[in-house]
Amino acid sequence: MKRLNIVGKNESIVTAYAEPAAGPGWANRPLWVIVRDGNQKLREECIQPEDQTQEMCALYSISAATHAAMVTAVKSRT
Repeated sequence: MKRLNIVGKNESIVTAYAEPAAGPGWANRPLWVIVRDGNQKLREECIQPEDQTQEMCALYSISAATHAAMVTAVKSRT
């Protein structure tokens, strides 16, 4: 498995979450990573399934369920 260069020097991971996507005849299980750079600017990176570690794969379903529940909870307050 290749090493990903998502976080550079003077950057940090703010959060990472699973958000599966699907449509007619296709499905994907990307892992989204929010990175903060040295100037406090945020960007979003995507880790595709073939680049995910065993640990990421093991946590994927838990993260996807938690993410969906949090989105629902926030929507109910807005």
